[in-house]
Amino acid sequence: MQTIQKILLILLILLWHTESYCQNTYADDFNTLAYSNNTGNSSFSSNWIESNETTSPTSGKIQITSNQLRFRNLDDVIITRDLDLTNAIAATLTFTYNRTNGDETLEVLLFDGTSYSVITTLNGSGSLSYSLNPNEISPNTSIRFQSGSGNWNGSEEILIDDILFNVQFPNNPPDIVGFGDDVMCPGDSKPIAKSISISDTDDTSTENVSVQISSGYVNGEDLLTLTGSHPNITASWDIVEGKLTLTGPALYTEFEAAILDVVYSSSGLNPSGTRQFSITVGEANFLPASQHYYEFVAAPGITWTVAETAAASRSYFGLQGYLATLTSQEEADFSGSQAAGFGWIGANDSAVEGEWRWVTGPEAGTQFWSGGVSGTELTYANWNGSEPNNCCGGENYAHIADPSVIRGGAPTGAWNDLPNTGGGGAYASQGYVVEYGGMPGDPVLNITLTTKIIFSCTIITNRRITYRVKRN
Repeated sequence: MQTIQKILLILLILLWHTESYCQNTYADDFNTLAYSNNTGNSSFSSNWIESNETTSPTSGKIQITSNQLRFRNLDDVIITRDLDLTNAIAATLTFTYNRTNGDETLEVLLFDGTSYSVITTLNGSGSLSYSLNPNEISPNTSIRFQSGSGNWNGSEEILIDDILFNVQFPNNPPDIVGFGDDVMCPGDSKPIAKSISISDTDDTSTENVSVQISSGYVNGEDLLTLTGSHPNITASWDIVEGKLTLTGPALYTEFEAAILDVVYSSSGLNPSGTRQFSITVGEANFLPASQHYYEFVAAPGITWTVAETAAASRSYFGLQGYLATLTSQEEADFSGSQAAGFGWIGANDSAVEGEWRWVTGPEAGTQFWSGGVSGTELTYANWNGSEPNNCCGGENYAHIADPSVIRGGAPTGAWNDLPNTGGGGAYASQGYVVEYGGMPGDPVLNITLTTKIIFSCTIITNRRITYRVKRN
């Protein structure tokens, strides 16, 4: 794998980690003369506790001075602090240290579930970054400092500062309930929800909520607008996706109020049919027909094989990611025409030329096409005109085509076959489409509320007045 592709994959996986987990910090910067300081977003489960000395942050062999934790003439005195890391999946300890005088050392210990074990001995000045072992991550996690040498005199000292535990916890999914189905006449506008409630066991706020016209969307006519005053929320409309993104951070209660103020309208002369709306915590697109989530990940120049690995490394509230497997016209339209970009999907014929199979997700191994341009559709395919043509004898990977190269009456979002590295110009890969849902072990989520508005209007005319009557 080329170096640039390796770097890209690492960055993508790091991005996935930030999406999948919530970060908690337990910190003490010693800027206050107290052993109860909590300067992170979470609190230690105890204060600093000294042993073999009366606990005081302002006197004794261990004390806080000049915004640091000072150890002087230490010998048998120790200090300990506890934190509860129940359900945590990873944790890193960092701090700085400075031996200002003498040649003594200081041991740093963590509780391993049975006893305290030394993780390092501080000698001189510098900084520490230590990843906790699984047995050091527990409801009884504890850090301790004690002398690593003997015969401290009255002037020998070591200073500790900016202790920080950066901890990853699973991000439990929120739960959305509500309703909002309605009917409307052309020229009217309607709220997309009448009632909504968002609950979450480990959060009271979130970064964003998306409202998308997930079925029946008419690009250039349909519009979602945020009305009212919502000072902590910004709304942005994406005409391609038919999606209004509400961005905070803000409390769930603030997002609830904003969602109730989202209004649908159409500029069409005679709009008809049904518009279905998906209200989702997060930014992935939800398709009610499949009950799956989809997102386009921008990664210009990424190869199909790197994209496959990167997609499998992603997660959405516990749902396993994979390169999208588009098995119906509705699913293909949603991921093609109503997407932020074009890129790789989870199909190839690299094993046997002309045997196009889904090789990712729940459909892995399913053959959907046999042959080339004039081949046979076995289940469902959405090839661009004159595709798959295996141009130059090396196009074995499926890719959603750029709109500029759609031909032969194919719909926007139709597929091309390309080499693993993609092509040039309009055939260059811009990223990949990830699908979430349907994998073994996936949790059952309720992070999306779907509502709908039906155009249903009877026109009654007498000599003087025309009435528009909604059909309920």
